Amino acid sequence: MDISALHDFHPYDTGLELPVKDLLASYQGQGAAERGMCGRDAFIALLAGVAALRRTPGIPGPGEAGEEYFTTLPICAEEESREACRAHLEKIFGITDKDSMLDFCRQEILCHSQYLDFEGFWEGRPPFSMYQLQDGAREFFTVARDFSAQFYEIVGHRGYLAWDISECVGHLRAGFACGLISRRELDDLAEHWITQAQIFGSWPEYAASLVCGQMYWDFRHGTKLPQLQEGQKLWMRLVHTLLEDNRAWGSGLWYVPPRRKEFLLWPPQLKKYLTHWDGPAGCFVTDEITIAGRKVGWCYREQPDGELPDSGWRFFAGDESESYIDDPSHTEVCELNTVCNYDPDILPLLDAPYGSAFARGEDGQFEPAGFPVRTD
Repeated sequence: MDISALHDFHPYDTGLELPVKDLLASYQGQGAAERGMCGRDAFIALLAGVAALRRTPGIPGPGEAGEEYFTTLPICAEEESREACRAHLEKIFGITDKDSMLDFCRQEILCHSQYLDFEGFWEGRPPFSMYQLQDGAREFFTVARDFSAQFYEIVGHRGYLAWDISECVGHLRAGFACGLISRRELDDLAEHWITQAQIFGSWPEYAASLVCGQMYWDFRHGTKLPQLQEGQKLWMRLVHTLLEDNRAWGSGLWYVPPRRKEFLLWPPQLKKYLTHWDGPAGCFVTDEITIAGRKVGWCYREQPDGELPDSGWRFFAGDESESYIDDPSHTEVCELNTVCNYDPDILPLLDAPYGSAFARGEDGQFEPAGFPVRTD
């Protein structure tokens, strides 16, 4: 988005964005085209690459393991090692089992969700009114938003997501290693983060998001600029170590989870457009929009039967054949906000009453159209 079109956008001038820009420039061209496919376990391990560089009691470090250290999930070999790892997780993070691990992540690892709130204000779709906040909270929110603004041109909608992924998967890695969570629990919990990671086109993008997220984490917890700059040097060394190691991120290895349909957008790519929608948000949309990437050309809103959370909206490219529409495999049930991400032009139409229909004219604008007549 053009920076000049942003709202309430007042970036701090700290210089913290410059090393991250240099990082991306130095690895320019290392993207999806250079990816090599890897297995799911290897990808989980790679997502936790920074955690793998930390010294965790009971878990062998990089110098104590083999060539596949960064692509292998560790397991504590002895009970003594398991106990040391568990004691570390409890002392530092208060993690003693699966539930406390989830609670810690939900309560403490919140950087990306806060960034998305900031982004909503910058892009003119605020998720809430600032007047809802108390004076102190409003001041802190504004300060945190302006600090984050310096990274917007670098990370965009990817925001601080890599930091959240790295920290959460790092805890899953340690919890599995010492037996706090089972293999099945690891797989179930990691699936969310594997999907979230698909927003990144390369490991350098992941690294940039991670470093920016760490800077925000430190800032939010009171760290001042000189210490932020020193901390950034450490985190830059960590990500450079991984990016320059052909056994780690430098390998370009990546895993793409299978999907029922090849939608153009992954869940983390979706922005929140319907911040104040009141009522059921379900709708129907054809694959011509969500897979072929075409704009909405025709839509209507019918009276739902009330049994499902259905808004009544139906969206089409406009030239689908009757046989195409009659095949349910060509239609997807999703939320209105999802369709708005594929075509924001529909936003002004959504409050129209049941029985409304619209078609896109030759000028690209929507015009009222005749409501479809059922023949069954």
